[in-house]
Amino acid sequence: MTYGDRLKFIRTFRQMTQKELGNACNFGKNGHLFIAQYENGTRTPKPDRNRCIAEALGVNPKVLMWDAEMPHEDIVFQLCWAYILPSSDYPLSLTDAVLEEIQVFMSEYNMALEGQLSETEYIEKKFGFMNGIEK
Repeated sequence: MTYGDRLKFIRTFRQMTQKELGNACNFGKNGHLFIAQYENGTRTPKPDRNRCIAEALGVNPKVLMWDAEMPHEDIVFQLCWAYILPSSDYPLSLTDAVLEEIQVFMSEYNMALEGQLSETEYIEKKFGFMNGIEK
């Protein structure tokens, strides 16, 4: 999923037009054109613009800029190595807080699968979770 795909998904989920988002970010009269270019991949926003867009959408800036092209095997290996090599040198640390976040994530995921959370409720919870990530 590209930056533009994530931006468009969140913008439409928030029921905002490109024009409304451009205005919310004070991008000027033609701000909607910047949003369109970000969504179609012809431009990439600078960090300050990404922060503004994320704030207007109510998500953490990393939600939009995150590189999501990691195969699931890589995620599993990262978790395994974090357990085997728990050191400050390893980029991933399985602290109690991280493990608790994973448990909450899986619990909410299962609730959504079982129909206890609507798709909208689940997505809002994930955006809320991701908004708590360090900016």
